[in-house]
Amino acid sequence: MKTKLLTLLTFLCITISFAQTFTDNGLDYTITSTNPNEVQITGGTSVSSDLVIPETATDGTDTFTVVSIGNNAFNIANLTSVDLPSTIKSIGDFAFDQNQLTTIDLPEGLETIAQRAFRFNSLTDITIPSTMISIGQSGFGANPLATVIAVGTTPATIGTTTFGSSFNAVDLFIPVGTAQAYTDAGWIGFNSITETACFPPSNLSALNITETSADLTWTENGTAILWDIELLDITNGETATGTPTTTGLNNPSFSAIGLNQDNDYAFLVRADCGTDGVSDWAGPFNFTTFCAAFTAPYSEDFETFTTANNAFTEGNCWSASGGDYFWEAAPGTDTGSSDTGPDPSITTGNYFYTEASAGVAGDITDLVSPLVDLSNLTSPSLTFNYHMFGSDIGTLDVLVNDTDNVFSLSGEQQTSATIGWEFAVIDLSAYAGQTISITFRGTSAGQFEGDIAIDNVAFDELPSCLPPSDLAANNITDLQADLSWTENGTAALWDIELLNITAGETATGIPTASGLTNPSFSATGLTQDNDYAFFVRANCGGDISVWSGPISFKTLETCPRPSNLSASNITDTSADLNWIENDSATLYNIEFLDITAGETATGTPSATGLTTPSFSATGLAPNNQYQFFVQADCDTDGTSAWVGPFSFSTLPTPPECGGIFLDTGGSSGNYSINEFYSTTILPDSPGQFVSITFTYVDIEVSTSGSGQDGCWDFLTIYDGPDNTFPVLAQTLCGEESGSGDVTPVTSSILSVGDTFTSTDPSGALTIVFDSDGSVQETGWEAIVSCATLSIDEFSNSAFTYYPNPVKNTLTLNAKQNIDTVVMYNMLGQNVLSTTPHSLNSKLDMSHLQSGTYFVKVTVNSITKTIRVIKQ
Repeated sequence: MKTKLLTLLTFLCITISFAQTFTDNGLDYTITSTNPNEVQITGGTSVSSDLVIPETATDGTDTFTVVSIGNNAFNIANLTSVDLPSTIKSIGDFAFDQNQLTTIDLPEGLETIAQRAFRFNSLTDITIPSTMISIGQSGFGANPLATVIAVGTTPATIGTTTFGSSFNAVDLFIPVGTAQAYTDAGWIGFNSITETACFPPSNLSALNITETSADLTWTENGTAILWDIELLDITNGETATGTPTTTGLNNPSFSAIGLNQDNDYAFLVRADCGTDGVSDWAGPFNFTTFCAAFTAPYSEDFETFTTANNAFTEGNCWSASGGDYFWEAAPGTDTGSSDTGPDPSITTGNYFYTEASAGVAGDITDLVSPLVDLSNLTSPSLTFNYHMFGSDIGTLDVLVNDTDNVFSLSGEQQTSATIGWEFAVIDLSAYAGQTISITFRGTSAGQFEGDIAIDNVAFDELPSCLPPSDLAANNITDLQADLSWTENGTAALWDIELLNITAGETATGIPTASGLTNPSFSATGLTQDNDYAFFVRANCGGDISVWSGPISFKTLETCPRPSNLSASNITDTSADLNWIENDSATLYNIEFLDITAGETATGTPSATGLTTPSFSATGLAPNNQYQFFVQADCDTDGTSAWVGPFSFSTLPTPPECGGIFLDTGGSSGNYSINEFYSTTILPDSPGQFVSITFTYVDIEVSTSGSGQDGCWDFLTIYDGPDNTFPVLAQTLCGEESGSGDVTPVTSSILSVGDTFTSTDPSGALTIVFDSDGSVQETGWEAIVSCATLSIDEFSNSAFTYYPNPVKNTLTLNAKQNIDTVVMYNMLGQNVLSTTPHSLNSKLDMSHLQSGTYFVKVTVNSITKTIRVIKQ
C-alpha cells in the first residue's frame, strides 16, 4: 500500500512539473520534459515583429532546450521575420498563421509542421529539410508560393492542401532519383517537378538598404560554395537575361554598391555546384533604394502624388504603413466618408487623410517623410495644415525620427467640414544641423467619421509672424457676408484677398483690403448666387505671415429658385407637374418642352403667372419624352434662375387584345425611378375577358425581404376598370429575365409565364406600377389576350400539348378545331404562326434557338397561352 501511494505521488509530481509554465525575456514557455530539460514556446507578451526564438530558455537556475512551438503561439502577431533555432523539432497548429512573413528558414532537425502553421503569409519559396516527417493540411496554404525545394531523399507526408488549394503554380525541386518516391507519397499536381543535384538557393533578401547600396543575401540548400548573381535596374527598364552580372561569389551574400537613390532593383541568384553544374535561377527579389536626404527649406503639397481610394504605401520618397486603418492620398474633390474630413470647397488640391472606415479604435497608421537635412536653417521648424472633423476623430502625433513626439492633438478640432484648415507650427530648433524624418501618426478612435487630414508640409525657418487660423464666413446674405479669423501671435493688423470665383478670379497674393485693425471683415456689394473665397495674412510690423485660406462661401439668391421638381399622375396624354417654393414667391413661369419632337430650352416661358407651384400638362402625345423648367417670380426682387430640367415620359396607349403590354422603357429600355401610374386594359367587345401572360420579368426585388412585401418596385393588378376594384394580385416583382434575383416573400413572386385574367363583368384589368427612387430595371413584357370564356373553361376543353421540354416538334391536340397558333420568343417577337383548322397541329421548332417560348392557341374563339422550353 505504501509503495502504491509513493508511486502515485511521484507520478503526480512529474505531471505537475511537466505542466509548469514560465516566462523568459518576454516569451512564454511550457515545460514538456525534465529528463532531459525541454520546453515548448507558447507565445509572448512583448513580441517584436522580428522574432528570434532562442535555443534555450531559463527558469530560475534551470536551463531548458526549446524543442517545439505550440498551437496558436504566434497567430496574428504581426511578424515580419522569424529566426528558428536548430533545436526545434515540431511546429503546432496555426503557430505562425496570418502574419507578414516573406521568408522562413526551416532548420535541419525539424520533423513535423502541423496544419495551417504558416498559412496566410507572403512566402514565395520554402526549403523542406531532409529531417521532415510530415506537414499538415494548409501548412503553407494561402501563400504566393512559386518554389518548393525538398532536399530529403525520403519524402515527408503531406496533405492535398499543404502548399495551397492547388499546387499548379509551384515548381518543385527534389534530389536526383527520387521522383517515383515523391509521386508515391502524394507530391503531385505541381507546375513542374525537377530532379537536381544542384538545388537553387532560397530566402532571397535585401538588408541594410541605403540610397546607394544594399546587402543581398540568400540561403544555400545544398553543398555549393560558389554562386552567381544577376542584378537588374528595374527603374531603368532592365529585365532578366540569365546572364550573371557577377560570378564566383564565395559567400551567400553580395554587397551592391553604386546604386541610384529612390530606384527599383531586383536580383536573381543561382548556385554553382562544380561538376554537378549550376542550379536554376532563384528570384527575382525586388527592393528599392532609399531617397537621398532633401536639403531644407523643403516643402511638399502632395500635388504630384498619385491619388487612389486605397492605402498609400510609398511614392515621391514618402512612405506609409497601416492595415485596415491607413493613410490615403486624395484629390481635393474627395471627402472620404460622410460627416468627416474637409469639404472640397476648402481644399487646394491633393492632401492626405486617414481612412478610418474599416479600422477599429486603437489602430495606428504612419505617414513618414523623406530625410531632410536641416543644416541650412538657423531656427528650423515644421509647419503643416490639418483638418480634424468628425465624431470618431482620434489622435494625430508628430514624431521626429519615429521616436521623439513633438506634437499631439486628439479629438475633433473643426466643427464642420467647411471650416478651414488649421495651421501647425512646430519648433525644431533642438534638431538644428541634423538630418531627420517626420512621422505623422494617426491613432483611430472609431470608424467612418474619423478622417484626420494633413496638407502643405514644410521644413523652413521658424516663422516670426504666425498666420491666422479658423477662417470663417457667417451671416451670409445675397449681397454681403461677415468674414472672420483667429490671430495666433501678436499681430494687430491683417490683410485680406477676396475673390469672386464665379467671375473667374484667382489668387494673386495682392490684398483687396489691407491694414484691417480687427480680425474680421464685412464684405459688401457682393453678387447674389455667386461663389467667393478669401485669404488672410497677419501683418506683424516688421514681417508678414504666409496667407491662410482659402475659405469658400456662396451668397444667397435674391429670388430663390424653386426645387424638387416632379411629375405625377402621368397618363398617355397628361401629367401633373409640381415643385417646391423655397421663399415667399407666389407666381411662377414654366417652360415646357417636347423632347421627342426635338425642342430645346430657350429660357422663354411656355406659361407665365402661375399662382400655385403646379401645372397640369394636357394634350400630350402617348409614349413621348418631355421636360420642364420652372422659375419663381419674386415681384420687385425679379425672377429666380431657371431650375430644371425635369424629364418624364407619357405612358404608351393602353394595349389592345392581341397586343403587347410593356413598361415605360419599351422593349429595349428601362423604366424610370419614382414612377407611379396605372394602365387599364379593356376587352375589344362585351362578354370578353382580358388576360395578360408575362413573357419577360425584370422588376427590382429585395432579396432580404425588405421594401414593400419584398419588392422595391412592384406591380399590383386589380380585377376591373380602375384601382377601386378587388385586388387580383398584390405587390408583384421578380428579376427572372434580369439578374435572376427572387424575393423571399413568396406571395410577391412574379415569374415568366404567369397569367392573370379578369373575372369582372367589364372584362377589364387595371395594373398599377410603383418604382422607388434608386435602381431602374428593364421592366416587363406581357401578351394581352381576350376571350369569351375563362381560362378554367379553356382547360376543361381537353386541350393537350407535348413534349415539354421539346427538341424538334411540339404536338398540340384538342377536341375542337384549333383555329390559330402563334409562338412568341422572350422579347415578344412572333417567331412562328399557323392556322391548322384541325384537331391536331405539329409545330417544327428545330430551327429555333434553345430557350423559353410562349404559344398562344385559339380554339373555337377561346385563347390560351402556354409556356414551352426548347432544348
